[in-house]
Amino acid sequence: MNSRVAAAVERALDPRQREATQEVERILEAALVVIERVAPDPPRVTDIVAEAGTSNAAFYRYFPSKDDLILAVIERGVGMVVSYLEHEMAKEPTPLTAVARWIEGALAQVSDAHLTRMSRASLSQLTVLKDIEIAVPLRQLLLQQIVAVGCTDPEHAADAVFATVMGTLRRHVATVTQPSPGEVEYLVSFCLKAIDPQVPASTVARRRRARPVRKRRKTDP
Repeated sequence: MNSRVAAAVERALDPRQREATQEVERILEAALVVIERVAPDPPRVTDIVAEAGTSNAAFYRYFPSKDDLILAVIERGVGMVVSYLEHEMAKEPTPLTAVARWIEGALAQVSDAHLTRMSRASLSQLTVLKDIEIAVPLRQLLLQQIVAVGCTDPEHAADAVFATVMGTLRRHVATVTQPSPGEVEYLVSFCLKAIDPQVPASTVARRRRARPVRKRRKTDP
């Protein structure tokens, strides 16, 4: 196919691709609304389709099953958090302070009550194995910095820090509460000293608070 033909085909496909992207976004947003509304019960495809203003045929054109849609919703949320953490961690001068930023940024996701309710509703639909699988990018981001610290057993250290932080996060999601500044500071100190017992106090002391990742909605200013 020559370049002119390829360009013509691409022009013809562009509007359809945009329409498909917009329809998928509507379905994903509708799924979040319905999941939160019916939690802890599983959402129904008919309710999601009605909320999105689309059809069953459109739904199954993009998602083979309801479970695939729920995974897509949560994976998108995790991807947004990973992008945010990468941006914040890149500002830190050392791998240890980047780990501290990862901990703060992860816990900041429960500082917004609406996000917490959505997280609780979405996570209630996951099996343990799928939950672990979806969280892999978050753990990998943490592991990279722990390796850079020079930890003698980075895999186990990453597992320990990840489990500690995610356990704290889940506790607050389950109770719709927020960690206090003192709790966050203690957790950062605990994890950094577990990675490197010689970490200086100046490294443990944090300078700013992380923010939650929240997708801008049409009604937001």
